[in-house]
Amino acid sequence: MKFKIWLSALLVCIGGMEAFAQKGTLKGVVSDAISKETLINAYVRVDANKGTATDFEGFYSLDLDYGTYEVEYSYVGYKSTTKTITISKKETLLNVVLSTEMLNEAQIVADVARERETPVAFTNILPAKLDQELASQELPMILNSTPGVYATQQGGGDGDARVTIRGFDQNNIAVMLDGVPVNDMENGWVYWSNWFGLDAVTQSMQVQRGLGASKIAIPSVGGTINIITKGIDAKKGVRLKQEVGSYGFARTTLGLTSGRMKNGWGVTAAGSFKRGDGWFDEGFTQGWFYYLKVEKQIGNHILSLSGMGAPQQHGQRSFKSRIATFDADYARNLGISEDNIEGQGDYGTTYNEHWGVYNEGIFSTSDNGTVTGFHEGPRKTLNSRINYYHKPQFSLRDFWSVNDNLYVSNIVYLSVGSGGGTGLNTSSGIGFLDNGIIDFQEIYDNNMVRGFDNKLNRDENGEVESNKWIRSAINNHFWYGYVGSLTWKATDIITVAGGLDFRKYKGEHYQTPYDLIGGDYIVDDGNMNASPFTKVYEGEKYRYWDEGHVAWGGGFVQAEAKTEVWSTFVNFSMAQSGYKAIDHFRKKTIDIDGQQYEIGYGEEIEVNGKTYNENSAGLKTYETDWIKQNGFTLKGGANLNLNEFLNVFANVGYLTKAAVFNNVIDQSNNISTDYDNEIINGYELGVSWKSKGITTNINGYYTQWNNRPVNQRTRVDHPQPPADWDPETQLTALIQSMDALHYGVEWDAAWNVTSKLKLEGLVSWGDWTWRSKETANILDEDSQLILDSLSGSPLTIEVDPRGVHVGNAAQFQTGASVQYTLLKNGYVQLRGTYFGRHFAQFSPESTTGINAGRESWRVPNYFLLDMNLGYTVKAEKTNWNIRASIFNLLNEVYISDADNNASFQGDGEINDFDARSAAVFFGPPRRVNLSLTVSF
Repeated sequence: MKFKIWLSALLVCIGGMEAFAQKGTLKGVVSDAISKETLINAYVRVDANKGTATDFEGFYSLDLDYGTYEVEYSYVGYKSTTKTITISKKETLLNVVLSTEMLNEAQIVADVARERETPVAFTNILPAKLDQELASQELPMILNSTPGVYATQQGGGDGDARVTIRGFDQNNIAVMLDGVPVNDMENGWVYWSNWFGLDAVTQSMQVQRGLGASKIAIPSVGGTINIITKGIDAKKGVRLKQEVGSYGFARTTLGLTSGRMKNGWGVTAAGSFKRGDGWFDEGFTQGWFYYLKVEKQIGNHILSLSGMGAPQQHGQRSFKSRIATFDADYARNLGISEDNIEGQGDYGTTYNEHWGVYNEGIFSTSDNGTVTGFHEGPRKTLNSRINYYHKPQFSLRDFWSVNDNLYVSNIVYLSVGSGGGTGLNTSSGIGFLDNGIIDFQEIYDNNMVRGFDNKLNRDENGEVESNKWIRSAINNHFWYGYVGSLTWKATDIITVAGGLDFRKYKGEHYQTPYDLIGGDYIVDDGNMNASPFTKVYEGEKYRYWDEGHVAWGGGFVQAEAKTEVWSTFVNFSMAQSGYKAIDHFRKKTIDIDGQQYEIGYGEEIEVNGKTYNENSAGLKTYETDWIKQNGFTLKGGANLNLNEFLNVFANVGYLTKAAVFNNVIDQSNNISTDYDNEIINGYELGVSWKSKGITTNINGYYTQWNNRPVNQRTRVDHPQPPADWDPETQLTALIQSMDALHYGVEWDAAWNVTSKLKLEGLVSWGDWTWRSKETANILDEDSQLILDSLSGSPLTIEVDPRGVHVGNAAQFQTGASVQYTLLKNGYVQLRGTYFGRHFAQFSPESTTGINAGRESWRVPNYFLLDMNLGYTVKAEKTNWNIRASIFNLLNEVYISDADNNASFQGDGEINDFDARSAAVFFGPPRRVNLSLTVSF
C-alpha cells in the first residue's frame, strides 16, 4: 500500500514537471498599420527582463513557458500596443500592426507632425535609417535623401556642415532638440560640431518643410528639424559600437538605456570618442561626447533631468579657392583658358591653404649677438584654422498628464558655451611655398631674428616679440530659457493649446593670441584697441572685447480639431526680441564736475590736477540701449482623409520676423537704423497615398519673402572717389530689404516590392529668384555715412538682381535607392542622388549698372552614389551587427559650394559671372566606414 502511494506521488510530480517544462514559441511580423511596411527593430517585450526585437523583415520570435502573458509591442515614432497572449502549443502566430503616433510627450512638447493628420510636408528619419546610412557623418548629411533638402560639408571640417531647405539656409531653419531651440541667438546659425554624438541617443528625427507645425515663434521659414532623444519609453539595453574609416578615422561609442523600471525610474546614458586625420589637408578631428538623462515617473508626472556636451577641436578649410587651384583638368573642362589656369596651383581637391610646417630650432649667436647658425629642433605642423568649442546643455522638465484631457509641460534649460576659432593674424601678407602651403618657417625665422641687424629679436627681459601670429576669436555664451505649454482636449474633436517661451542670452567676443609661432608676446600697434605699445600675451584680450545681449519673450495659442476623416488647426504666436551691445574697448565716459570726458582702454587724462584712467571710479562702459522688436506668426492648415489610403492637405502662413542681432547692431557695436521686419507669406498643398507596400507623397509650395537681409555687410567701391582717396579703405553697404520668391514641387515614394526588396525615389524641383531692386547707403569703416562732396547727401549703391536665381543650393534634385535583404539578417543598399540647377552664392553688389539682372555662375550638375550593407548575428542574449558604408562610391569629382565673382582671391576680384571668377569648395572623395555593434 505504501509503495502504491509513493508511486502515485512520483507520477504526479513527474507529470507536473513535464507540464512545467513545456515551452512554446510566439512569433509573427510587426508592420505599419497604413502602408503595411514591416518595421525593423520593433521591440516585443513580456516584462523588464524578457523581450526581443524584429529583424530586417519585421519578424520576431520569442520562446515562452506555457501560460498567459501581457506582451507589449512598440516602435520609435509609433503608438505601442499590448496584447494578452496564451501560450498553450508549440507555435503561436500573432501579426501586429502599429499606428504612427509619437509618444504624447514628444508629440506635445516637440511639435512633431503626424501622418494623415498634420497638414504639413514632413519626413521621419528613424533609428534604422540612422544606423544604416549615417556612419558618423554629421546629422544634416543624411537629409540629402529628403526632397527639397541640400546639405554639404562646406570646406570639409568635421562639424562644419550646412543645410538648406527649399533654398533657405540654416539661419532660417529652426532646429529643436527635445522641444528646446538651439539656433544661435545672435545670427541664427547652427554649429553641428557642438552636437557630435547625438546620433547615439536619437530616438527620432523629423524634417518639416515650410512653416511647419511648431507652435512657438521660431525662424522656421525654410523648415524645422526636430530631434527627439531616447528616454524612459525606449527599449532597455546596452550598445557598444566601434567604427573605423578612411583617413585615420576611429570612433568608439557606448550607450545604455534602462527603459521604464518597476520603480518608475529610467536612465539613458551615452559616451563617445572620435579622432581622425580628415579628408582634406590637416583636417584633423578629435572630440568627446557625453549624455545623461535621468527620468522618474511620479504618479501622472514624468520628471526628467538631462545633460550633454561635446568638447571638440577640428581643423578647418575656411576659404574657397579658384577651380584651377584645386584641379586644372576640371577647370579646362569648364572652358577656362590656359592663361587663367597657369600658375593657379593644381594642388588637388583636398588642398587646404591654411597649413604649413616649420622647424622650431635654436639660433646660435656670436659674442656681439649676431646670428651665426641654426640648430634644428622639433618639426611642427600647423593648421592656422582650428575650431575648438564646448557647449554643454542642461535641461529640467516636468511633463504632467493631469488627466486624459489635460497636459502641462514645463522645461527650463541652460547652455554654457566656450571656445573659438583661429586664424593667421598678419597685415604684411603671407608667404606660400611652391606646393601651396604657408611658409611658416619664414614666419618663425622673422619672429626670432630681426632683419635689419640679423640679431635675435629679444627685449631687455629676454622675451621675443612676434610680428606674425595665430589669433583666436573667442565666442563664449551663457544662455538660459523656459518653454512651457498647456494642452487641453476640450472635446473628442477640439484641442486647445497655449504656451510661453522666454530666453536670455549673453555672448562674449574677443581676440587673443593663440600661437605666437616662436614668440612670447605681441605689441599693440595702436590699432588694436588695447593700450598702445603694451605687451599682449597668449590668453589676454586685444583688438575687440564686446558682449551681445539678447532677451526674448514669446507666447502662442493654437486650436486644433480632428476626426478620423479630417483635421485642421490655426496657430498664432508672437515674440519680442531685445538686443544690446557692450563694448569694453570703446572709450568710456566719466562725469567730472558736470563735464563729460572720454577715456580709452589704457589711456589716462588729467583734469584739474587729478589723473583718471579706465579703472577710475564713476567710469561708464559703452553700451547701447535695448533695441526691441516685435514679430508674429499666423498660420493654419487642414487635412482630409479621402479614404483609408488617400489624403490631401493644405496650409497657409504669414510671418513677420524680427531682424537678427547682427543686422541690428554691427561689428563695431553701432546701431543700424536701416532694417525692417522680414515678411514671409507661405502656401502649400499636398497629396499622400499609403497602401499595402506603397507610400507616396507629392506637394507644392509657394513662399514669398520680402525684406530679406543679406545677413552681412557687402564690400563696395567708392562711386565718386576724391583725388586723395585711399583705395585700401574698406567701404560697405548693408542691404536689408531684398525680396525673393521660392516655389516648387516635391515628390517622394517607397515601395516594398517583396518582403526582401524595397525601392525609394524622390524628385524636387524649385525656382527661387530675387524679385526686387534695392538701394543702400554706403558706410565707412566706422559705419558712418559717406556723403557726396557737393550735395552733402549720402552716397548710395543701387543693386538690381531681379530674375537672378537664389544661390547656394541645388534647385533640382532627384534620387533613388534599392535595398535587398540577404540571408534574413543582412541587407545591401545602393542610394544615388543627382543635384542640378545649382547657382553660385549671390553677390548683390555685382548686379549694378550693365550687370543688372545678370545670372550667377551655374555650378556643374553632379551625381553621388553611396552603398550601405550589413549583417546581424543573433545570439541568445546579444546581437552582433557588422556594417559598412561607402560614400561617393564612384569617386565623383564635383563642386559642392561656390561663390559668384569672388573678391578674396590673391589677384583681386574678377566680375565675369563664370567659372573663372568663381571660388569653390570641392566635395569629399570616396570614403569608407566600417562598424561593429554589440547589443545586449
